[in-house]
Amino acid sequence: MKLALSLRFLTALLVCVLFLASESIAQGFGSKKNPNSLKAGVSFVWLSDYDSQGVMFNNRYNHFFGDRFAAGLNIGLVSASRYDDVKEIYSIKNTFFMAGLEASYDLLQNESVAFRVGGGGNFRRRSEINSNVEDEGTVDGSVAHIKTTDAGFSGFIENDFNILRNGVAGARIEYFHYTKGTPVLAIGLHLGFKF
Repeated sequence: MKLALSLRFLTALLVCVLFLASESIAQGFGSKKNPNSLKAGVSFVWLSDYDSQGVMFNNRYNHFFGDRFAAGLNIGLVSASRYDDVKEIYSIKNTFFMAGLEASYDLLQNESVAFRVGGGGNFRRRSEINSNVEDEGTVDGSVAHIKTTDAGFSGFIENDFNILRNGVAGARIEYFHYTKGTPVLAIGLHLGFKF
């Protein structure tokens, strides 16, 4: 029930953002020459519960409303694990499909660099194999198979450097917190373009 309401809310919010973005482009709202950006990134992730590590791949779309405020959509995939040297097995294996809406504000902005802070709501589809969890998932031998959906929020700091004519490259530090399951800290790089 809560998941269905969360998905409906995120869908409605996405439709509103896309509608506003198309309206602002049609009316010439905002002084930015290229108000949209599309970025692909890769990040190192650390999941604090059970100390597992891995990688996150993500794609982000952002639209600027005015000079400094932006809203956008992000989707990603996290794959992380922890190898237990004593048991000689992977005691944790995580796979998350993640999506969310975010808002950001540019604290610093000039012709070559931008520095911003932001955050937003998101959800993930979590599939994990865990040898340390009790009373959760389907137990198969000494590990539990967990498949569930969690909702949460994220906060980030990010910088962008303009490259070539419309290109952008930068770095991002982001923290994801969810109602259930382990939080995620991500540190990574991205590359994209403005249009």
